[in-house]
Amino acid sequence: MEINAKAHHHSTTEPLLPISSNTSNPIASQLITSGCTARLVHVHRILLVALGTFTLLCVFMLTPTQTPKIQLDSLFVSKLKVSNTSLGANWDMAFTVENPNMVSWVQFDRIEGSILYKDNPLVIYSIEPFDLGLKEQRLMRVKISRTGLQDQPAMKVSDLEEINRQREDGAVSLKMEMFAWATYKKGWWGTEDVMMEGHCLDLRVGFLPKVGFGSWISGGPMTCSTGSYAS
Repeated sequence: MEINAKAHHHSTTEPLLPISSNTSNPIASQLITSGCTARLVHVHRILLVALGTFTLLCVFMLTPTQTPKIQLDSLFVSKLKVSNTSLGANWDMAFTVENPNMVSWVQFDRIEGSILYKDNPLVIYSIEPFDLGLKEQRLMRVKISRTGLQDQPAMKVSDLEEINRQREDGAVSLKMEMFAWATYKKGWWGTEDVMMEGHCLDLRVGFLPKVGFGSWISGGPMTCSTGSYAS
């Protein structure tokens, strides 16, 4: 019994210190350093995500929406017939509509356009609704046939006489205009309803003698002037 008691007494006098409390232990120092580094990397990643999110929000909020671009690509006229009371013709034109924005989609709800001589419309057309995504463009083709007073705007006799004289001389000066009701969309940031207008001026259409066929003399793309304002 004495031997057991002495052995028990000896075991309780030995100091027991945890490894983690010994700062001179290299393993403990390495564990502490690794833990701090991991926490720093985690905090750094959180800050980068927050900064990126803030920057993205600023881009969406502060970048102004640019007005879509309109480019006239071609214009042809056939079977032109001019009398003292009416004008008949087939119209075939192509133009490109482009959304130059990186942050705004454009939804065209309604588009109405016309080809004019001076300020008098020779033909009126409309285009079905469509959308343009970011930096997207779309080629539009419009074909219209007008044969009489019942399906075209009324015109002055003096303007009809001038058109007839210009056609015989080789070229008629026309212009195109377009009005659009559209919506700018910035994802979940909301929408903005706008009214757009585009104008292509000084469109000289040359005609073949006594044929009634004419084409846009420049023959190359023309960027139309555009503008928009809140509707």
